[in-house]
Amino acid sequence: MRLVIDLGNTQIKYYVFDNDQIEYSCIVFIDEWRKNLIGIKGDYPLIENCIISVVNRTFIKDLKRELTPLPFIFCSTKLKIPFKTIYEPKSKLGSDRIALLSACAIEYPNNNILVIDLGSCITYDILDKKGLHHGGVISPGYYMRYKAMHKFSNMLPSLEPNNNFNLLGTNTESAMHVGVSEGINSEIIGLITKYEKKFYPLTVIFTGGDTERLPKSLKNSIFAQPNFLAKGLNYLLVNNIN
Repeated sequence: MRLVIDLGNTQIKYYVFDNDQIEYSCIVFIDEWRKNLIGIKGDYPLIENCIISVVNRTFIKDLKRELTPLPFIFCSTKLKIPFKTIYEPKSKLGSDRIALLSACAIEYPNNNILVIDLGSCITYDILDKKGLHHGGVISPGYYMRYKAMHKFSNMLPSLEPNNNFNLLGTNTESAMHVGVSEGINSEIIGLITKYEKKFYPLTVIFTGGDTERLPKSLKNSIFAQPNFLAKGLNYLLVNNIN
């Protein structure tokens, strides 16, 4: 068994893999990380090793101490990865994007892939059919857009994402909801259209926690992979642990 840890800005995701199958998964807030990790180690004593994808580095030392003596590695471009990249510098390619691109290379070989991860930020990455990563886009996610409007304006309220609105806002709140949601939808459709012209045929994959906020018409026409990043991390662990 293997343990996969996806450490984000506000939440941490744990996955226990038995070969290629997810036996257990959970999502907890950062301040609950230790209690849940201790519980997982107790419930799954056959875990042999671990890989960590890190966005939030504030308590890495404590996490390493809690994992010891379990062998673990960090996701980075220093590992053996199943794709090549023109990203510069290579070391700055985020661990979440490395994991997603690895999953693309393994799950969809010999295909042009656009993988879109909807999290705190929205990332877009292109992997061509020869396994070359051409780079991508980093854009503000749903919550970040709401926070930016509130923070940089004295008049706009602090809101949470909400999909119950008409196409034209009839008050400040609904206008903000339309701006965020339709702005993201239009951004996604626009980038897909542009990339399809250069990388045809193009397979588009959605992943990330905010995928559920997309309209059904968009999600239903394209692959949605809820645990895609975890699968990529599991592959990297299998092929890099000593």
